[in-house]
Amino acid sequence: MRGWAGWRRVVLPAAGVVAVAGIGYGLTALSESDVAVNWAQLASVALGVFALVPPLVSTWRRRQPGGTSTIEQIDRAERTLRVLVHEQWREEIAMRDLDEPARLPVRWRISGLDVMDQDERVDGLRLLRSWFGFGRVRFEGRTDRMPEIAGRFRKLARRRLVILGEAGMGKTTLAVLLLRELLMEPQPGDPVPVLLSMSGWDPAAEPVHRWLGRRLRENYPALRAPELGPDAARGLVTYRRILPVLDGLDELPDAVRPKVINALNAASAVESLILTCRTAEYVTAVNLRDGAALAGAAVIEPRPVKSSDVISYLRDRLAPGQRADWIGLLSALKADPDGPLPEALSTPLVVWLLHKVYVETRANPAPLYDTERFPTAAAVTDHLLDNLVQASFAATPPDDDPNERHEHDHPFRSQRTWDPDEARRWLSFVAHHMSAIGTRDFHWWHLHRAISRRWSILVGGVTIGLSVGVTVGLTSDAVVALRSPHEGSLRDALLFGLAGGPVGGLVGGLTGGLILERLKGYTLEPAYANLRWRGNAGRLAGQLTLGLVTVLPVGMIAAFALWRVAGMSSRVDGLIPYALVIGAIGGLTLGLNKWVTTPLTNDRPQGPLITLRRDIQLVYGRSLTFGLALGLAFGFAGTLVDGFSGLLRGAEAGVAFGLAGGVVFTLTFGFTGASSIYLVAVAMLRARGRIPLRLMSLLEDAHRVGLLRQVGPVYRFRHEKLQDRLAHLHAHSARSEPK
Repeated sequence: MRGWAGWRRVVLPAAGVVAVAGIGYGLTALSESDVAVNWAQLASVALGVFALVPPLVSTWRRRQPGGTSTIEQIDRAERTLRVLVHEQWREEIAMRDLDEPARLPVRWRISGLDVMDQDERVDGLRLLRSWFGFGRVRFEGRTDRMPEIAGRFRKLARRRLVILGEAGMGKTTLAVLLLRELLMEPQPGDPVPVLLSMSGWDPAAEPVHRWLGRRLRENYPALRAPELGPDAARGLVTYRRILPVLDGLDELPDAVRPKVINALNAASAVESLILTCRTAEYVTAVNLRDGAALAGAAVIEPRPVKSSDVISYLRDRLAPGQRADWIGLLSALKADPDGPLPEALSTPLVVWLLHKVYVETRANPAPLYDTERFPTAAAVTDHLLDNLVQASFAATPPDDDPNERHEHDHPFRSQRTWDPDEARRWLSFVAHHMSAIGTRDFHWWHLHRAISRRWSILVGGVTIGLSVGVTVGLTSDAVVALRSPHEGSLRDALLFGLAGGPVGGLVGGLTGGLILERLKGYTLEPAYANLRWRGNAGRLAGQLTLGLVTVLPVGMIAAFALWRVAGMSSRVDGLIPYALVIGAIGGLTLGLNKWVTTPLTNDRPQGPLITLRRDIQLVYGRSLTFGLALGLAFGFAGTLVDGFSGLLRGAEAGVAFGLAGGVVFTLTFGFTGASSIYLVAVAMLRARGRIPLRLMSLLEDAHRVGLLRQVGPVYRFRHEKLQDRLAHLHAHSARSEPK
């Protein structure tokens, strides 16, 4: 089944091209040259052929095996990746308040559970163990003293570390701080630490090295730059140039976790690594029949946060006018260390939530130590999570002073004003969407998965089909009327176009919608337009050749259809140059469009908002260019024969076809772009009140106020518990909505 699933992505578009070509031939055989409605139908269907070419070409090219980058290119990719990761986490650590001088101390130590490999494989042979047979591996540290932890990690025999702990205990925070520390003080030969979420990985379907390469390409598109070779990411993995920081083993299914550990143990390309997991899930994975401990890895766990540390942390952050309101809460922490509030605040996550919801908003925290209202630690945590979104936006309003434009670029303040309650409702839907498709990463180009497949096919097909059909019908009839007017007037020709154009357009639009629905999850990724000539000449030649080979026969079919319907000439010797011009220009234009389409690259991590903007520029820029070029080709090719009666008529027809073609290909080629599918999804979801029209602006502001973190071109909620709680709130509100 998997083989057919791959081949049908090629077979379906190819069948669509053949079917549309057959329809075109049939219509030409039945039509009369002086009937404008048939002309319009044929033009709609013939131009619809080209809309099926890009997904076919993209799919075919993605099936081709890639080459290998050279050592020099891999060295350059390693330096590029180090800069990208450092810049990414420098900004993220600042936004997540992890770099403050008085950081909450979380203490870590070697786990007392039986989940670690033999001591000598973890820490090498030490004097006490080798001579006297006693002594344990030591690994202790505090998050406010990260150089000590980094130094201890470097002394491990294989530099492998497993970070255990319950939800909210700071596993990911420790991994991020350790990653940053290793980047700041690199030693010769140190690999680049890269944090990757493990959500959705199945090692049985995707081996370790292939998965790591794919995730590197997804999170750091700069590695796909042509100057780094055909597959720099794979080279970085193969030559052990990265230190994988794998976050969230517990997010995988129970049966998959031991397979992941076994796969990591067997992977020759993975020597050093850092792994995070909840304690119970890791213990279960190790103790299953087919389970095993991560070979050569030290396993550490956190100690509960002390109430005295929490009190000191809060006192340092209270403004003078707040201290009177907090006397009761601080006293409750001292008086009842086993109560629900101290139990909840024993995790770094809840301490941070308390700071965001009550300290930053200057709210009175008295209700929190009311044990009747919040009888358990879970109730305290849920209350803080439920109010986090509103508190974050209320505590950091944007500066709307137009005379202080620079203030809008403050990295920790939102750029727009959002209603806190609506912001929570919209973010709850985003969290629900992510949970429904089983991911912790929000890819904006996957938002269409929140819409029913049938709706996306119907709306997309009807919208594109009607727009294309009406546009081509009106334009083509106008050209025919101007070239050799019908009996009557131009008004009659336009009425024919309005009647006949939508017929062919709907057929082509719905057919294309069905095919794109089968392809969109496979081919659509954000890109940008790269017009640099230097270093890309060979790639340009290859793309032009591919475009000619692919489009020339299709273009000749379309030209033949238009030739027959328009009745420009009955001589075959005129058809051949006409069709060759159409096909050649179409092929060259497609090759140029493929050449400029480049994965997003830059000297810094590309955020989601930038990737969206650049993809929109690429998609609609190349669509209009392609449409204008082909339209002009149809018109000026007519000057080679008697049909258009000279250069002037050919120019008139070319301009008309070019304008129509620009609209047509914006609505067809445009819908093979990641940003186009995203915009359709946003419009449909906004009509249902699920999200705002400026969804990416909302997410960017949520990132600025600390609710989301950015990992390459994707967003991720600050903590998995926040995503889960917001998804729960959305499900609860959906059930309570009137039917």
